[in-house]
Amino acid sequence: MGTHASSAELQELIRLPEETTRTRRCFLLHIRPEKLAEYVEVHQRVWPEMLAALHETGWRNYSLFLRPEDGLVVGCFEAEDTAAAEQRMAEHPVNTRWQAEMAQYFVEGSRPEPLLQYFHLA
Repeated sequence: MGTHASSAELQELIRLPEETTRTRRCFLLHIRPEKLAEYVEVHQRVWPEMLAALHETGWRNYSLFLRPEDGLVVGCFEAEDTAAAEQRMAEHPVNTRWQAEMAQYFVEGSRPEPLLQYFHLA
């Protein structure tokens, strides 16, 4: 297996129960280095209506982690169905406003990049 495996090939190797992969999501974002402190500060006072929207749309155990050296953000959350929760959040008017505010912090072209879950210890 000395060659690079494709995402599809790797997916076939994964033996996690659908319940685990459907209910947990992790993603990457990239923050502009000159905006890191401000980005972190904004997340210390997330709008109450945004927090309510996250709850309403089914997000739980949501965490963001930052690597300050390069602005890499790792986000993780759980939901009964993460794809459905993401869709409901994408359509929520509060999220539209929040994302418009957050756009200034992201490296140009940065969008949530989902990661492939391949191991889980419950």
